[in-house]
Order: sequence, then C-alpha cells, then structure tokens
Amino acid sequence: MTVSHAATGSWLHALGHPYRVEILGCFLANGTATPVDVAAVLRLPLGTVSYHVRFLAQRGILRLTGHTQRRGVSVHHYQLADRGRAASLLWGLRARLLVSDFERENGRGDLTAALDADAIAELEPLTSIYIARIGELGLQTRERQASAEGSPRFPLTRVAVLLATDEDHSLQSSLSP
Repeated sequence: MTVSHAATGSWLHALGHPYRVEILGCFLANGTATPVDVAAVLRLPLGTVSYHVRFLAQRGILRLTGHTQRRGVSVHHYQLADRGRAASLLWGLRARLLVSDFERENGRGDLTAALDADAIAELEPLTSIYIARIGELGLQTRERQASAEGSPRFPLTRVAVLLATDEDHSLQSSLSP
C-alpha cells in the first residue's frame, strides 16, 4: 500500500507541537477518549485540548467514534485512525530524544544501517537474546530494590531500546536519491 505524501505530511505536522505529541500518546495509552478525558489526564485546559483534537481529526489522524450526552452537552469520543503508525512515530520521536540525551552525556549511542534479508535473519535471534537479557536485568534490579527496603534506594537509569525496520519499499524508493 502506497502512503500519499499529503497523509505523511499531516502525520509529521501533527508531531510539530508538543501538546499534540502528548495527546497522541494519551490516545495510544487509553484507546478511545474524549477531549475532557485527555485534558484531565494531561492537566491541560479543555479548550486547548479540544483545539488540538479537532486539528488531529481534520487530518484523519484521530477519528470520531461516537457521541454521548453529558449534562445536555454532546461529547465527542475519538480514537487513533492508525494505532500502529502513531506508535511507530511516537516511539521514533521519543527514541530520538532519548538518544540525544544519551549522546550529550556519553557519546553516540545509536546506529542506523541498511540490511539485506540475510543480515535481518542473522539479527533476529541476536535481538531476541538482547531484549530478553535487558528484561532479566530489569527483574534483577527490581529484586535488589525490593530487598533494599528500609535503606536508601539507589538511583536507577531508564533504558530504552528501539529496534525498527522500514519494510515499506514504496516509501524507501521515494526517499532514495
């Protein structure tokens, strides 16, 4: 399926405002929501949230899923039009921000490479082992934290790992020189 440049531009434009990024994150976490719900979660003024929700809906990023009546007012319920795409864009944006922080403190910490099918096949088991080990380390850390009750807790460092592939060859070919 080919993605139009206008649709892609709308999604990228949506990420151009920090409130819209947070609103998309709220819909990603909660599924269907109303502007009132989102405003309460994000602690933003209802008018501000309503404006940005309408902005996202007009561009097809959110879709209206229903209406209810609350105290004589029609309340609109929305959800993401493409949950997978929103997750991909939000995780990509957050990973880029995290890598930037890591780079400032520790030097370069990311890598982007173009891999063929053989390389991907070799990478898959390595990735599974790597992610499983990070999970084990997280469990061990929780156990150490739990056993340290009564004594000062030691500082924790959040670790985010983003492994993503772009298998949309129509997008790749349109971006290649």
